[in-house]
Amino acid sequence: MSDPFDLGVLYTDHPALAAGTPLASMWTYESHLREAGRRSVESAADGRREYWLHRSDPLLNTMLPGTHISIVVNLGDRWAAGRSLPASSLVPRLAVAGPFTRAQFLRVGRRVLAAGTVFPSVLAPDVLGVPASALVDQIVPIQDLWPRANVEQLDAAISSRTLADGLVALRDAVLRKIEPVAQVQTLERAAARLLVARGGRLAIDRVAAHYGLSRQRFARRFQESAGLSPKLFGRIVRFQGLVYTLLSRDVSQWASVAPEAGFFDQAHMINEFRSLAGAPPTVFFQPHDLSMDPGLVTLRGRPSEWLRHA
Repeated sequence: MSDPFDLGVLYTDHPALAAGTPLASMWTYESHLREAGRRSVESAADGRREYWLHRSDPLLNTMLPGTHISIVVNLGDRWAAGRSLPASSLVPRLAVAGPFTRAQFLRVGRRVLAAGTVFPSVLAPDVLGVPASALVDQIVPIQDLWPRANVEQLDAAISSRTLADGLVALRDAVLRKIEPVAQVQTLERAAARLLVARGGRLAIDRVAAHYGLSRQRFARRFQESAGLSPKLFGRIVRFQGLVYTLLSRDVSQWASVAPEAGFFDQAHMINEFRSLAGAPPTVFFQPHDLSMDPGLVTLRGRPSEWLRHA
């Protein structure tokens, strides 16, 4: 009989599908039985990166703040999302998730089978026909934004194929919207790329001066395009970098990562994490399962190692 701790979800990043395109990433989620000896993170020969997540993993149960926009196609059981469990609502089967400024509760269904693509928020008008500002902290049905014929065509293409083939169909549908304008360079797109490349650690005054604009005018133009003010955009980019840093480090090393992650000191880092994730990192990264025996959790090693088998 399988150990219930081995029943989880496999998150796979498919960088080859996004390579050479304006897309930030392509991913899939699948219910998965963890094989004996399987590590939490593994790389495939074709460049895919696979992350096995226990059902209580906070990264599976939370939508963290982000600057990008996602299109999600759910072929499994329905998901629910919201600011809290009581306030959550069902996520549309074909959904668009905008830039998020606050962590959101997420509950995936028992059978998980989903695919998604992520792209810069500055491309929202081209892909979705609305500015990114209209999608901040929102999850909406894609049929509210795309013509019905386009949605039905995408739905049919994905539903009749394997998950991998459906992911390619999703990518192609999005690229058809982007390709006519992808090469058009605008101040806002360039600034957003620069902030991401610098991990959010870039003085807004310097960016504005580089483009010959006042800080106020630059901030107004940037927010109209990206949906977020440049300051908040930079904060969230820096926070995302911090999440990846903490996930890859032993918890005993966390006190020393603040400067390299762009924070003044450890207190500044913890306060910023709490502000955006809703809890300090040592609390957030613990399993999100109130019924779990606390004795199964130990704050040793990387967060993926904190949950011990019974």
